[in-house]
Amino acid sequence: MGDEEAQPEFRQWYDRALDVGPAGNQAFFGRDVLAGLVQGIRDFREHRQQRWDQHHGPGATLLGCAMWMDDPELLDELARLQAACVVVSKQARDKKVQPPDLPYKLRRLADLNTRAPGLPVCYFPPLEQLTSLVDGEPPMIGPGWSLPPGDEMIPTVRTIGFRKGVGANGSMPPILHAKLALLGRLWEHDEDDFGPADVTAFTPKRLWIGSANFTASSRRSLEFGFWTEDPVLLRGAEEFLLDLIGSSEGIDPDADLHLPERALPDFDDSAMAEAAAELRFADPEDD
Repeated sequence: MGDEEAQPEFRQWYDRALDVGPAGNQAFFGRDVLAGLVQGIRDFREHRQQRWDQHHGPGATLLGCAMWMDDPELLDELARLQAACVVVSKQARDKKVQPPDLPYKLRRLADLNTRAPGLPVCYFPPLEQLTSLVDGEPPMIGPGWSLPPGDEMIPTVRTIGFRKGVGANGSMPPILHAKLALLGRLWEHDEDDFGPADVTAFTPKRLWIGSANFTASSRRSLEFGFWTEDPVLLRGAEEFLLDLIGSSEGIDPDADLHLPERALPDFDDSAMAEAAAELRFADPEDD
């Protein structure tokens, strides 16, 4: 039996796209599944379905995660969005490349960070509450003190996790294995339920769930992915992705361990209570 008979090719029927749910959503099976993700982002950016629009919110935004990302078409599509942030797994050090230089695989993502706008935290309360660490620790907040100015924009590509071989007691740390892309709109308004106010928010619209990494090589594998607008999944994915983004690090952080760059501040409860007591018993005629 020859090699061609011993190793038959996969049949063409492995490659399929099926309509699922509302118009515009599909499920993809087989090779080049990543094309369904890229086209779905483009459809959303171009407002192909009216239900994807948002009052006071024209800009397309993506929150995502994957083990790795390098597909050129996907990177270009992310750069065309109004805002985006994708968290990938922290990469092992390349001993042949010395800081501040980056290995080629990281340089492509660093380039994306220079040409893509990133993610504005003011639209996401869980991110807006975080602040940059001071000497590796959250700042202590007390009466009369204010938070140091936080980062207004989070870069488009972030990393999370442990470098290979790093773990407590020989245990295997968790790895980022989910492949998700949540599309939505940033929006602004000049009033809320109580009257005039500056309101900023994010409304999720559609979610990609798949097995394929965001890589060019995944296009040659047999994969699965689909678009959904299920509201429960949208909310759950948003919380999960914001947790990842809030705990993320730069593209090539110094630490091999997982050390987030931002955290909730610590509050000096005793000082706050003392200040409240002084205010309570203060003479109202005092300046």
